[in-house]
Amino acid sequence: MGSNFQKTQLRRAKIIRFTVFFGFLAMLGIVLLVVENILLSTVLAFVLSYLLSPAVNAFERAGIHRIYAVTITYCVLGAVLGLGVGRVSPFVVQQVSSFRHEIPNYRQGTIELLVDWESKLTEITGSTISLSDKANNLIIDWTKSLFDDLPTFLSRSLTTILLAPFFAFFLLKDGRNITKKVLALVPNSIFELVLDLHHQINDQMAQFVRARLLEAGIVGLAVWAGLAAFSFPYAFLLASFAALLNLVPYLGPFIGAAPAVIMALINSNMEYGLLIVISVYSFAQLLDIFFIIPLVVAKIVDLHPVTVVVVIIIGAQLLGVLGMLISIPVTSALKVTFTALHNHLTQFRA
Repeated sequence: MGSNFQKTQLRRAKIIRFTVFFGFLAMLGIVLLVVENILLSTVLAFVLSYLLSPAVNAFERAGIHRIYAVTITYCVLGAVLGLGVGRVSPFVVQQVSSFRHEIPNYRQGTIELLVDWESKLTEITGSTISLSDKANNLIIDWTKSLFDDLPTFLSRSLTTILLAPFFAFFLLKDGRNITKKVLALVPNSIFELVLDLHHQINDQMAQFVRARLLEAGIVGLAVWAGLAAFSFPYAFLLASFAALLNLVPYLGPFIGAAPAVIMALINSNMEYGLLIVISVYSFAQLLDIFFIIPLVVAKIVDLHPVTVVVVIIIGAQLLGVLGMLISIPVTSALKVTFTALHNHLTQFRA
């Protein structure tokens, strides 16, 4: 009798600890949503930890203690980045500086292009349409906003860049211990369910992060190779922008191609410039849609296209670009969770 009572009390205590812990996690999640800068650092930390965990695990399997494995991985990464930045930065700085000096010319070219479109639209419709004035005001407002917000943006970016590797270091070093302590709070009745969920979601997130970054890298490389082959100006910057925007589903590729399209339209010295841009970016997207996504990404996230569009819109409304980036993996994790819970409840009732 006493033994059963003690078991019941222990079970209740464990359930209470389990509830309190996940209540704390929910509150922490709300705080992260409110403090977007910390949320971005946390997301980047998880991305970095997923990227580096195979190397850390390999060092650990070789007999190196985990903290030393993480430290060695960070040192190797720092050395590779240092060498890469040292070699690439002069070229990038030169392109950025040259592009900055060309901005007034591109602005003027855009206005002249819109003036030409105005006259053609006026002939067709018979009414005056002022596109150039609106575009000029928009460019002036955007430029002013860019320079006004630049110090704040750089400050937040620096904070994010410094915090993300710091968080990732402790995720790599203590992630397993944290997981064990969390699982110790789980009641025995659902322990296997929670453990299985943890492995499924963790593996899926890791594969998704690596697949999406590989996808963005291949798309960027394809754009750079195509533009460089035709000596298109600022091919590296445009390809980097396209690779970054390719991480944003659906809308990203179109936004990523926009600067190159504008440059091709206003650059009269480049013969067949628009055709080159459309061909290069179309090839990159066809490569992505028909080869990279089916072979690398689609097997990881099993979501209907309509679901993807809806969750991207919701993510954009809640957290802007960051929400668009994390909406698919979060939804996929929720799907895995609800599927596992449904299967568990079905088996329990049976």
